[in-house]
Amino acid sequence: MALKSTEMFIDENETPESWWVSAVLKTIRAVALVCDIITFPIHLLLQRPWRKRALSRRIKARIIDSTSDTVTVRSVCEPCELHVRMVRDGVGTMEAMLRAAAARYAARPSLGTRTVLSEEDEPQPNGRVFKKFNMGDYVWRTYTDVEREARHFGAGLRELGCRPRHNLVMFAETRAEWMVAAHGCFKQSIPVVTIYATLGDEAIAHGINETEVSTVITTHELLPKFRKILAKTPRVDTIVFMEDQLQKTDRDGFKPGIRIVAYKEVVEMGANSKIETVPPSPSDTAIVMYTSGSTGVPKGVVLSHRNMIATLKSFADAVPIREDDILMGFLPLAHVFELLAESICIIAGVPIGYSTALTMLDSSNKIMKGTKGDATTLQPTCLTTVPVSTPWNQFN
Repeated sequence: MALKSTEMFIDENETPESWWVSAVLKTIRAVALVCDIITFPIHLLLQRPWRKRALSRRIKARIIDSTSDTVTVRSVCEPCELHVRMVRDGVGTMEAMLRAAAARYAARPSLGTRTVLSEEDEPQPNGRVFKKFNMGDYVWRTYTDVEREARHFGAGLRELGCRPRHNLVMFAETRAEWMVAAHGCFKQSIPVVTIYATLGDEAIAHGINETEVSTVITTHELLPKFRKILAKTPRVDTIVFMEDQLQKTDRDGFKPGIRIVAYKEVVEMGANSKIETVPPSPSDTAIVMYTSGSTGVPKGVVLSHRNMIATLKSFADAVPIREDDILMGFLPLAHVFELLAESICIIAGVPIGYSTALTMLDSSNKIMKGTKGDATTLQPTCLTTVPVSTPWNQFN
C-alpha cells in the first residue's frame, strides 16, 4: 500500500526524467558553491575589492558655485598632461582642436579607411551564393590631410549656399568622411545636426524640419531613402552624398529642383574657393544631437563647442590613452559617445581605423572566406563599446 502511494506521488508531480534533471542541477550548484568557497580567498588577494569600493566612493568633485538654475563643480584631481596641453594650446572649440592636432602631428596617420577591391559571389555549402568583399589594406589620411580636406569641404559647403550658424544635417554611417565633413562644418561655424542612420522616414523628416535644414549630408547607401523623405522636408534643396568605393551613385528620380552633389565634388569646389574660414566661438552651437527615438519622437540636444571641449578634457582625465594606441571606430558617430571618443584620439595623436559590423571580424558577413576582417588587419588596441540593451545592440 505504501509502495502504491509512492508511485502515485511520482506520477502526479514529477517524471523520472525531470527528477534526474533536478538532481543534476542540485549537484552542479553544490559543486559551484564549493568552488566559490575555495577560490574566494584567492579572489580577495588578487582583486582587492575593498580598494575598488574605496575608489568608487571617494570624493571626485566639489561644488564651487550654484544658482537657482545651475550647479558648477570642479574635479579634485589634477588634470592630465593632455588636458593641460589643450589649455596651453588655447583649444576652446572643436575647430581649434583639429588645428592644434594637425600642427602637432602633421604627417602622422589620423583617419584610416580600408580599401574594397571588389565584391564577388561566394558559393555556400548549402548551394546559396552570397556577395562578399575582397578587401585590401587600410589607406590613411594624415593629420595634415584631414585638416586640409576639412577646410576645403567647409568652403565647398559655403559655395553651395550653406551659411555660418545655419544648421546642416548629417545622416550617415560612421566613416572617415563623416568626421572630416563635421570638421568642415566647424570651420565655417555651421552647426551639425546628427541623426541616426537607423531611424525611420518619419523620425528623419522630423529632425530635418525641426532644425530648419536646407542641406543634408548622407551616403551612397542611404541616398535612395530621400526619394520619399524629400516629400516631407520642403526646406531641403541640396543633398551631399559620400561615394561608394565600387558602385556609381544613381542621382535620378529625386524631387525636381534638388541638387545631388558628391562629397569629392564639394571638396574640389572648396579647393578652388576663395572663401575664408569662419571660426566658431566657444558659445556657438557645435552639435544638435538627436536621440535614437527609443522613448518616443527623437529629441535634439544642443551642444556648444564649450560643452564638447569641457567633456574632452574630462574624458582625457578619466580614460588613459597613449600615442601608440590604435582605435577601431565603428559605433555611430551620430552619438556623442563615439564622437567624443574619436575626438580625444585626434587630439592625442591616436590613429582611427574605421570598420563596420559587416567587415569587422574574419567571420563577419561580408568578409570572403579565408580573408581577413578589419580587426585582424588593423590590430587595434582600443575601441568603444556599449551594453547590449542600448539602441546600438546591432553593433555588438
